[in-house]
Amino acid sequence: MAATRQTLVQQNRFFEKLELLRRVDSVIDLSRGWLQLYILMLVGENGAYVDEVVAALNVPRKAVLDSLRKMRVKGLVDINDGFIRLTEKGIEIYGILRSVAGTDSISSDMTTSRYNASSVYDVLSFVTRYVYLYDVIVALGSSPGYELPLEDLAAIARVGSRQLDEYLSVYTRREPRLLARVLRNSGWGPFRRTRVYYRLTRDGLKLLHRLPEYMRVRRSTAARILVSITRTLHPRLVLKRLMFITSLGSAIAMSIVVINPNAGVVVLGAWLVTLSFLAVLVSQSY
Repeated sequence: MAATRQTLVQQNRFFEKLELLRRVDSVIDLSRGWLQLYILMLVGENGAYVDEVVAALNVPRKAVLDSLRKMRVKGLVDINDGFIRLTEKGIEIYGILRSVAGTDSISSDMTTSRYNASSVYDVLSFVTRYVYLYDVIVALGSSPGYELPLEDLAAIARVGSRQLDEYLSVYTRREPRLLARVLRNSGWGPFRRTRVYYRLTRDGLKLLHRLPEYMRVRRSTAARILVSITRTLHPRLVLKRLMFITSLGSAIAMSIVVINPNAGVVVLGAWLVTLSFLAVLVSQSY
């Protein structure tokens, strides 16, 4: 009983971290906006000069200024006479990152109001690991047998296969054990190779059932239809596969118009209705 209660507490804590980091990801694309994250953590509650940030990060000044411009547009920072301060929104995001990373004892600098460059790197590694995991769990959620090859998952998470394998393998060993790593052989003779697959475990399925994407599908008929068409829960994959479907369908419809104008008009009209229907599904689902 005690072990079960402890596992449940770990799952709840894990889910809370994921939810908080998804809030951050909605403001800063954590898979691409790493420099913005660095700047946010370095500036901290007390603020910092642009020159200090450039020196600490050791990146071109132009890159820092470009990131600051984007952060200002997002309402994360104010800049006066070269001094950077976090806005109320920026401080909220900073607090989320600090609390989430702090509970995992990532850095010994958690008690300070501003991070140094090395501790920021630790936080960044911690955050990206969770973001990749979130993408993977959502992608596995609607896959046959709740599993996919590592290469497919890497493409979804937009990261290298080897790097993603390192991130995910952690969750095959420690509690909550969310994933199972499976090796499968394919081909014969000189063409034989081993592929890595990841599959959701029972704990992984429990977490999946609490994610917003899964809850959306359960509550929305439009979302269920989209998932049945695209065979995935992941919003990025849904849109990607819809783009492929619409591009292919449009090409076929236009080809029919060229080959047989009379029949093509009917086909084109039907295809336009289909496109309108897909657009309504997307607008009702997201």
